[in-house]
Amino acid sequence: MRSFSTGIIIRIMLIACWACIGAWSWYQNNHGIFILMVGMMLISAYNLYHFTTSLNKKLSRIFDSIQYEDFAITFRADNAKGESFEDLNASLNAVIKSFNQVRAEREATLHFIQAIIQQINVGILSYNTDGKIELINQAANKIMGIYKLSHVSAINIQQPDIYQLMTTLPSGESKLLKVSNQEISLSVKEIILRDRKIRLIALHNIRSELQNRELEAWQNLTKVLRHEIMNTVTPIVSLSQTMRDIIDTDLKDVSGHQQVEGVKDLKNAINTVINRSKGIMNFVNAYREFTNIPLPNVSELHISQVFDELKSLFENQPIDFILDSNFKIHADSDQIGQVLINLLKNAVEATENIENAKITIKAYLNQQDKIIEVVDNGSGIKPEDADKIFVPFFTTKPTGTGIGLSLSRQIIQMHGGRLEYEALRPCGSRFYIVLG
Repeated sequence: MRSFSTGIIIRIMLIACWACIGAWSWYQNNHGIFILMVGMMLISAYNLYHFTTSLNKKLSRIFDSIQYEDFAITFRADNAKGESFEDLNASLNAVIKSFNQVRAEREATLHFIQAIIQQINVGILSYNTDGKIELINQAANKIMGIYKLSHVSAINIQQPDIYQLMTTLPSGESKLLKVSNQEISLSVKEIILRDRKIRLIALHNIRSELQNRELEAWQNLTKVLRHEIMNTVTPIVSLSQTMRDIIDTDLKDVSGHQQVEGVKDLKNAINTVINRSKGIMNFVNAYREFTNIPLPNVSELHISQVFDELKSLFENQPIDFILDSNFKIHADSDQIGQVLINLLKNAVEATENIENAKITIKAYLNQQDKIIEVVDNGSGIKPEDADKIFVPFFTTKPTGTGIGLSLSRQIIQMHGGRLEYEALRPCGSRFYIVLG
């Protein structure tokens, strides 16, 4: 059979033939042949039905494939039934191929979007009306400190403030909250996706941005102060030196002695002005370090190298060096070393009058973060001063300049990390550096 129509004609002719033979056998009272012909007619009728309904079966198969997204089928088994079947099979295979291509492009786009969501620094979380988490990225896990999250109720256990805000904040609004030394901006958006309500939460840790803005403001203020003070002090120093020279050279008698006691007092006063003016100039110049830090000369370092250099500098101090993991960092060795020296010096000074003084510097990994912490059992920092210790010019030391910690934080921020403080109970301090 080379065509569909030929197949139908032949099957109809066979049925007609069996019918004629059956009728003849009935009139001849040959019941055996009659029964045989009836059976042949039924078989031929079934064959004709199956032959003519093959198109419906094909359509049913392709609709089922579309419904269940199963596009592994092909249509070519009945190409021998004629050109019409061959063309139909080719068209159906083309449809299947198009659906496969669309699905592959959709899956590639979905994977691309998921990769982007996982890489961005903003925490993204979505859940449905049942509270089931449908999407969450690593940034959200990191901000909340919760991993393997499947239901929003788990957030209420560890981060009740975040849970309360994310479940009650109206759609389209955002709010700031402070959680575990983090300034978090939380925004909510409700969307309808295929007749399902989805609540989308965005979490953004803006602490580093706030610190950068604060640092920039202090730097600008320092530059202005330095400019104004230097402009004022410089002529005072110059005029004071000129006045002293006049006293030494012009106000002398013939014997070479100064004329009156008042001149001596004047000279002492001028010397005092000169010394104090120079002191102010030195004081102002000290802040140049705060506003003129060079960009880091980054190289790959093993943290053990940094620790070895620190050990040689503090070998006579009660400092324990703990290296849980010899991880690599990309940093300026001089700048990172200076920050750790500042932190260790502060710890040494804080434990000077403490019996059984103990200082620990430790390096370890926490998830993807690289942590370096300095812990001491000293007197600690007063609670009212804890929020001020990174402010430029603020100091609790009688002779301090107040730029050590602010300078250290600025260096760490230039390395893409952060420097934080935590008060220990009953006493002591913990400063820790977090590098990505």
